[in-house]
Amino acid sequence: SAKNWLHLLKYRFDTGEFYGRNDGIQLNNLQFGHSERHEGSMFKGYSPKDCLTIGILQKNSGRVCVNHLKMELDNIIVIDDSKPYDFVSSHATLLALVSIRKSHVKKEIPWLLDATDKKFKDRNGILSKTIENEWERILKEPTLLHNVHEIDNLEKKITQAIKDSLNAQTGHTANLTKGEITAFEVKDFLLDSLKENISIATLSNQFNVSDRTLSNSFKSLFGITPKHFIKLLKLNHTHEDLQLADPTTTNVSDIALKWGFLHFSRFAKEYKSLFGVLPSETLASPMAI
Repeated sequence: SAKNWLHLLKYRFDTGEFYGRNDGIQLNNLQFGHSERHEGSMFKGYSPKDCLTIGILQKNSGRVCVNHLKMELDNIIVIDDSKPYDFVSSHATLLALVSIRKSHVKKEIPWLLDATDKKFKDRNGILSKTIENEWERILKEPTLLHNVHEIDNLEKKITQAIKDSLNAQTGHTANLTKGEITAFEVKDFLLDSLKENISIATLSNQFNVSDRTLSNSFKSLFGITPKHFIKLLKLNHTHEDLQLADPTTTNVSDIALKWGFLHFSRFAKEYKSLFGVLPSETLASPMAI
């Protein structure tokens, strides 16, 4: 499995079973593998320490934003370990990932150190194809990883694929509309204000943006309206509270009311649609701490 990744503030943004995979092969100077999510999600995270991470969006069925960059298929983003990165997807995603020691980057691809938080194109799918070819080769012959010469060659292939794919590209920074910039500000504000019964009109006035612009900007970035965004955040926090609650002293209705859900039958239906179980079932199976 992939190592040294830290995910914080996880939220589920799409219905169905919530699962995915994080896998990786660790070599001397780099690690490569995949991060797959079968539903939409939002989280903050840190890439492996003292590394740069290159992510290639291989599959996408909705909206994806990483560090305020709108990602499309075959886009590449470079992430630094010195600060948390933001990830938001409305539906299922698959990214191929390469994390490289900064010491190796300085030696082999020094210009990459200035490419963080920029978006590139995986030219002709060079990097993605190299990762998948080598991944399949190792799966078929895992004993190759016992051979020092094979490990060195594998690192050289992936390093060269990065050079070939990104060569002569300058990279793009966030090219957002004024409304989309405001939408990110509203998103961050809401993460700290979920317990307040705040309206979209209040948000529009507070951030000096029209309701329509705010709605269109949220849909452009995250694939959902701000009203639905708020509901999803509250459902996620309800889910967490139910997991941590003592079923002998807590009622579902108490937690639902805490997060502003007044119509219990509608709440139960929306909760089950998102998490696959009724809130009472979550409460009856508390999460081990």
